Amino acid sequence: MISFTMSESKCAAHKELKEREDRAHATWTSFLYRNENKPKLSEKAKRKHQKEEMEAYEKAHKERLVHVKTCATCNSNL
Repeated sequence: MISFTMSESKCAAHKELKEREDRAHATWTSFLYRNENKPKLSEKAKRKHQKEEMEAYEKAHKERLVHVKTCATCNSNL
């Protein structure tokens, strides 16, 4: 499994992709634990929104992993 922190990679593209992935993950998880004072969504709207946020996170994660496999700078850190 490939895992290293942003500080270990000198590749700017990797850092940008990792930050994008982290933002998408934060958005997705913040929806999962949303404050109950906010207006309630219907069950269908909740599922749709959660699915969209999860897909955005998965896409960002996959793009970062593809980059790590193909980037010479990131591969040299392995």
